[in-house]
Amino acid sequence: MAKKHGSEDTAGSTAEALYPPHVEDIEGVSASDELTTDPDEYGRLLESQCGATDDSQNVEQYDGSLGVTIGFVAANQSRAGQVQWNANLGAVYTTAGNVSGVRWGSGTLISQDLFLTAGHLFDQTGGGWNRPLQNGTSNVISPQEIATNMHVNFNYQFDPAGNLRPEQSFAILQLVEYRLGGVDFAVVRLAGNPGTTFGFSQISPADASVGDIAAVIGHPAGVPKRIEAGPVTGLTAAQILYNDIDTLGGNSGSGVLRAPDGALIGVHTNGGCTTSGTGANFGAPISAVISNSASVRGILAGGGTSIKFLDDGGGTVNKFRDDGGTPNKFRDDGGATVNKFRDDGGTPNKFLDDGGATVNKFRDDGGTPNKFLDDGGTPNKFLDDGGGTVNKFRDDGGTPNKFLDDGAGPGRPPVGPQPFILATPHHATEWAGGPLPAYGEEGAVGDFENALQEVAVLIDHATAALDELVRKYGELLEAYQQLAGGQQ
Repeated sequence: MAKKHGSEDTAGSTAEALYPPHVEDIEGVSASDELTTDPDEYGRLLESQCGATDDSQNVEQYDGSLGVTIGFVAANQSRAGQVQWNANLGAVYTTAGNVSGVRWGSGTLISQDLFLTAGHLFDQTGGGWNRPLQNGTSNVISPQEIATNMHVNFNYQFDPAGNLRPEQSFAILQLVEYRLGGVDFAVVRLAGNPGTTFGFSQISPADASVGDIAAVIGHPAGVPKRIEAGPVTGLTAAQILYNDIDTLGGNSGSGVLRAPDGALIGVHTNGGCTTSGTGANFGAPISAVISNSASVRGILAGGGTSIKFLDDGGGTVNKFRDDGGTPNKFRDDGGATVNKFRDDGGTPNKFLDDGGATVNKFRDDGGTPNKFLDDGGTPNKFLDDGGGTVNKFRDDGGTPNKFLDDGAGPGRPPVGPQPFILATPHHATEWAGGPLPAYGEEGAVGDFENALQEVAVLIDHATAALDELVRKYGELLEAYQQLAGGQQ
């Protein structure tokens, strides 16, 4: 584990987050070197480590000697990726800093498109590196903008013969979560759904135990992918510790995997080992991540698919719009099952149907007035132009207790279009976590993003409940139809 600028990785000191070393500061290594092929160059990085030697090995040349099997490494290594700055920063920013193209950190796929890593990779300072400045200012670009100036590489590793494999790169589209609850983790969304190619790690719902064997697979010092393993030697609410797993700057964000099941039990973040065998390296335990990450909780609840309102992926089809082949969706063109919100089939038990057999449907042109849309003369309907009873979902009457009303009486929303969040005072001012910040307030964007992610998780759970209600409705309607038919 290499020292970074300004750190003190010695026994009894406070270890700091790890950044990749500055190549030009390593004796005997040229600033133009990338530290990919020469073992001697890699060895010169080891100013401190867990004990006398660095035990890490290239993932595809692993010999099974570190306490995990060769099969374990083969099954889990593909999900580990490398975070790298884009190489075009000089064309984007007037003051680009010194990070353009730098191989920066590590992380692990946790869904088709979500990647779990260390939060400090997106910090505006640290490690003696200079990030780009916003054009025309002296301000460092935001963590969100830092993220979108990076990409993640997979397959950056040696094959069994010692040849570099062609790496595959995926742009970071969004910094979804960043240092929530003060925990050094981040979740980013990647373009291209790399999880369909490389797979994704399962997340342990609970922390590891002291003595469990753990593996860290990542890119120490930015080199091709390596594996190190050893026992968990300590566990607190804030740290998972291991004093026999060698890491370097560049390992930051690596998943800490439990053997033999490969479940994620932490995110590696910090160094603290010494060559004399004291101290320990450590990361954030999975319980701390789960407590603060709506994305991770959603994956645990939903089986590995990220929550999106519009998704073109093919993983899980229970989304608000999906082109997959499972018919229980809010919009589906399939013809297999007709109990859907929109369907062109011929069974009348649907939310939209042009048939005339059964009139108890959400839209029907029949002559029975107890329907969601009907032109009849009975006013107790969801849409009605009559003037009898005004407690309906839309009515032009003068009673304000309606879902949409054009009046301006007491208790009604302002006239004119309103965003949903601002439509009524109880939505506009309060959230589960307290008052929402003003739009111009510092940190407001991140707070709103976190709130929106929480809402997305709730919607996902509500969707499952709605599916159950639709199923129950079908059962009740079928029983009703059988009863009604028997009375004719």
